[in-house]
Amino acid sequence: MSIEFLQRHGFSEDPFASTNAADEPSIGSYFVAPPFFPAVVGNPSAPKSNVVFAPRGGGKTAQKIMIEQASAIAEDFLCVAYDRFPTDKINSPKQASAEYHLRNISRIILVAIFLKFEDDPSLGWRLNEFERRLLVNLSRELLGNLSSEQFKDALGAIKSLGDKTIDIWNKYGGVIVTLVNAVAAKFGLDKVEVAKGTQAQDETIRFKFEELVKFANKIGYKSVYILVDRADELTITAENATKVFDFLSSILIDLPLLETPGVAFKFFLWDQMKDAYHQSGGRPDRLIEYELEWQAPELETVLFRRIKTYSGGKIKSFNDLLSGDAPYDVHRLITYFAHSSPRDMIRICKKIVDEHTKTGVYNDKIEFRTVKSAILQFSTERARELYGEHFADLRKIRELDFTIPTLANDVFRVSQQAARSKVQKWQDSGAVVRIGDVPNPGNRPLYLFGIVDPRLALAVLGDSTLEDAVEEFLITCPLCRNLRIRWTAQDITCPDCQGTFKAADAKALAAECALP
Repeated sequence: MSIEFLQRHGFSEDPFASTNAADEPSIGSYFVAPPFFPAVVGNPSAPKSNVVFAPRGGGKTAQKIMIEQASAIAEDFLCVAYDRFPTDKINSPKQASAEYHLRNISRIILVAIFLKFEDDPSLGWRLNEFERRLLVNLSRELLGNLSSEQFKDALGAIKSLGDKTIDIWNKYGGVIVTLVNAVAAKFGLDKVEVAKGTQAQDETIRFKFEELVKFANKIGYKSVYILVDRADELTITAENATKVFDFLSSILIDLPLLETPGVAFKFFLWDQMKDAYHQSGGRPDRLIEYELEWQAPELETVLFRRIKTYSGGKIKSFNDLLSGDAPYDVHRLITYFAHSSPRDMIRICKKIVDEHTKTGVYNDKIEFRTVKSAILQFSTERARELYGEHFADLRKIRELDFTIPTLANDVFRVSQQAARSKVQKWQDSGAVVRIGDVPNPGNRPLYLFGIVDPRLALAVLGDSTLEDAVEEFLITCPLCRNLRIRWTAQDITCPDCQGTFKAADAKALAAECALP
């Protein structure tokens, strides 16, 4: 039903259907680059490895895709996406050695080189006879037993050749050996036979990787970019940032590898693994780090561009879909409740449209009561997703800040030690922070803790309306402009920028989203 509603307003397809950048072919039309993005792209003539940390849904993959698209246009650097990881022979993340990763990456680079040769056979003569024979020997070892599925994955990982990889797949019927032999024959070299098993090799995989990079340089590529993404989506790493780090650590902290001449590793990583990386020897002085943090005005721009792209310019703001009874700028309100996440922003929009059309009978415009219902529902759903096993207990508090004795005596009726244990777990999950002290006459002051996530705040105060939230307890930090919660403490330290401000000096979300 939602697509019919959207088509009435001029959309060619649902702009809120996908929350995965990899499934969005028009992403270049509404991509908003963070300030550091040019540095991440870098100079292919002087490649540098770096790492981008961001929350899930924070736009990591979108940046990777834009680098891929840049490589297809420029054609001066070989760009491979290392975001599919064969784990059939790996039982735990720590088993992913540097050799495992380099073998996977080397296969992709080798296939890319043969595709380049197939497109222009004369390039092969830039290699001397020894190098051509080494290339064929590497093909025997790395490609001789490659399945059709693995060949297809390798083709999909080569981003510099665009749609040419589809033609290669169709031409050779998914058999990599056929491609390799066709190229080898043009150089008068022996055929590559399907491997009968793993044979011992004198050279290390690191040596082979470095030689393949040199081959890529010789056939016209200034450098090789290896884009590492989606390592947190594997069965053996999901929901555990430490396991993600364990899976990548063998290459992530290997500085000699990351500084290989002619190579740039670009890591797009879940921000929750940052501590594990630093504690295990990460070197931000050598591997430059960037942290992706969206502010509401930037998300507003993303949403403007996305809506305009999908509607062919007919709709320029989410407000254009509304009936006009909203007391706030809903387009802006959505970006604040997205809480720095482009993915959550799209999910909120989807929730509002689905709520409007769910009965099958709906008005041409969305009323504000529907917006309120959708945002409240989304807030509860998102809080439950983020805080999982702690969510039920957090909802029992019914307050935005609290002390340990309050929890122990009035909420859970347990010992203070048991209450303290709960709060520690909430802090570890990111749901709660210490926000100050409460006087305790005759004794030490009591620690005051507060809910951090505005969506969780709505869920905890289940009886509050959206108007209550934006008028009373949701505020913006005067320093970084991010959405915060007005606790009872007079001095508030922003968990994002660590700046301290007076609660009275903060602007209510209602004022931030006031209509002109």
